[in-house]
Amino acid sequence: MSRRPATPPDADRTPHCRHFGECGGCSLLDQPIAWQLHAKVAASEKLLAPYLNGQRLASVAPDRSPQHFRTRLLYPIRADRDGLPIVGIYAFRSHQLVRIEECRTQDRWLTAFGRAAESALRELRLPPFRPDSKRGVLKALWARLAPGSGEVVAGVVTQPGAFPAGPELAAAFARAAESLAEGPARRLVGVVHSISERNDAFLLAERHVPLRGRDHVVDRTDGLELRISAGSFYQIHKDANRLLYAPALAMCGDVRGHRIVDGYGGVGAFGLRLAKAGAAEVKVVEDNAAACRDAAHNAKANNLPQVQVQQAAFAAADLPVGANLVVVDPPRSGLGTDGAAKLLAAAPQRILHVACDAEALARDLAILCAGGYRVTAARLCDLFPHTEHQELLVRLDRAN
Repeated sequence: MSRRPATPPDADRTPHCRHFGECGGCSLLDQPIAWQLHAKVAASEKLLAPYLNGQRLASVAPDRSPQHFRTRLLYPIRADRDGLPIVGIYAFRSHQLVRIEECRTQDRWLTAFGRAAESALRELRLPPFRPDSKRGVLKALWARLAPGSGEVVAGVVTQPGAFPAGPELAAAFARAAESLAEGPARRLVGVVHSISERNDAFLLAERHVPLRGRDHVVDRTDGLELRISAGSFYQIHKDANRLLYAPALAMCGDVRGHRIVDGYGGVGAFGLRLAKAGAAEVKVVEDNAAACRDAAHNAKANNLPQVQVQQAAFAAADLPVGANLVVVDPPRSGLGTDGAAKLLAAAPQRILHVACDAEALARDLAILCAGGYRVTAARLCDLFPHTEHQELLVRLDRAN
């Protein structure tokens, strides 16, 4: 019989949200956070058991149930019966929108901005995109918060083509932001027109054009100043430095004088921290052009000349052979056979694998362990409370 996990004070107090059970944004809000974490650890350990060599996944339950930690808003836009835009989150396993009045996982200011932005879109009477007929313009509303500075950049995703309403929309969003007073201080520093080339319900965009102010925010964290552009990936938990980056660097050990590769490096979040910790050479490998520009800018802005950036898919990158450490933070699909083969050919002394899907991680570990590496440490970092999603850190050392 399974025993109840030890529960820190207040951790068994579950938040209440009027949309829970209808909105698909979270599925475990009604469960104590210690129970959520226990279940995630158990499921991940079961999947990864063949590679853990009897080790347990390290994890730390918070003192209370986390709330208002998400720093990224992404709402689909749909038409109501009158053809006017409404925004929200899809209902569970559905494309029906739930209009969000409150949210226990998203930053309060972002939630309030979503309501105000919907009002602005309706006043402008901009036509939402209709996936069935392929007509209309607006596909999504988005906003990104830099928690260390309070800066916010927001925008809409549209179909390709002229967008004459852009200046008027930017002014309306600015007025909406100025009217808000919820939560800590926030400042809208830019409004962006994001353009999707896909003629379907996909919400992300390939191109980003500033309409007002900047197309990026600047975050301040761990003694670093990081520029994050509209098209760049960035962790969406406000405490990612404590939950992910600090334990990750601890697992890397002493990196002073080391040669390091930061694979799938984004804006340089891992690579810059490792350079700041004393690494002699850091190569950030990233295939997204906007993220590469950000990473290069961030290396210069933080006076870290030992950081170099290579724009390339990881499986096609020019990796140094025999580096002291390679960090890989691939998408949910994992390294895949090509990425794992590239990593084995580079033969680093140590690998830190950052994964957001346990099944994909298990597939990667099967290849890496068969190629001469062994797992020496593993940890679950709960960046996605109240959902089934996981973030995992695994350190592998080359077997002698």
